[in-house]
Amino acid sequence: MKVRVLSGIIALSVLMSACGSGAEETGSDDTVEIGILQIASAGVLDETVAAFEAELTQQLAPREVKFDLKNAQGDQSLITSLASTMADSDADAFAVIGTPLVIALAGQEKRRPVIALAMGDPVGSKVADSLEAPGGNVTGSVDFVDPALPLEQIMSIEPAPKTIGTIYDPSNPNMQAWIDAFREAVAEYPGLEIVESTVSGTADVSAAARSLAGRSDIQIIGPDVAAFAAMDVIGATALANKIPTYVIAGDPTVPGILASVGTDYPASGRRAADAAAEAINGTDPGTIPFSLPEGIEFTINQQTVDSLGIVLPESISSSGQVK
Repeated sequence: MKVRVLSGIIALSVLMSACGSGAEETGSDDTVEIGILQIASAGVLDETVAAFEAELTQQLAPREVKFDLKNAQGDQSLITSLASTMADSDADAFAVIGTPLVIALAGQEKRRPVIALAMGDPVGSKVADSLEAPGGNVTGSVDFVDPALPLEQIMSIEPAPKTIGTIYDPSNPNMQAWIDAFREAVAEYPGLEIVESTVSGTADVSAAARSLAGRSDIQIIGPDVAAFAAMDVIGATALANKIPTYVIAGDPTVPGILASVGTDYPASGRRAADAAAEAINGTDPGTIPFSLPEGIEFTINQQTVDSLGIVLPESISSSGQVK
């Protein structure tokens, strides 16, 4: 009973010019080779990439599409080397999920299209001039949803929290934008405070999760790749300490996670494939707007709801997707 809570490369047979414009459509019998960079292994990231691959393959048929995926597995030290390896490859274009990887590859590859999947803030990350007219060679899909929207839903659940814990990597530009917006949203609720626990990578998440026990009434985990890659740890710690935990567009089926609130990530992958197909067929990627999420969804983990003994308001229980 999924319901929107709110309505939120190339087989360039002829290579694009050095400035990224004037590309011509590839021939129908060409093989398209796509290099994919993924920041970490996590269900929501894997699903987004899979949706991108399926949609792009369908859109470019009957041309054959080959994908070469390299995964940093959450190791920040691998970002630069993976971006270099990809930039030195013969791929026709690239798809990237994870803001640090997008920034690293965009710094090394200025000619072939770079398609960002579910990126938080392309402009703030300085890989695009604007969402409407990116310029350069980077375009794709955006996953940013104003934290005020899910927070409004969460604050309707009684008892309303006085403290909200969150875990994030401050070096991730995507999370810098999110935490700033989250602070602004929380400030609209007098007496409500954020308890922030920062990490420098996935290996730090366990300690960060434990540090929030006893200091937060609930947890809201933003779209942070380090947190996504350790969601099982966050869920287990939350459940052991009876902390209702919401993830922004993460996997709601992880034990201990109460609900996922946010954009449809596979849809973000498919929207990015639209941009990729357009670029492959000859459009200058700098003229292809980043696509935006159509709304947010509330997906409930019923097992965690039962374990915590939480009664959700009718407005959420009747409209959210239950897993």
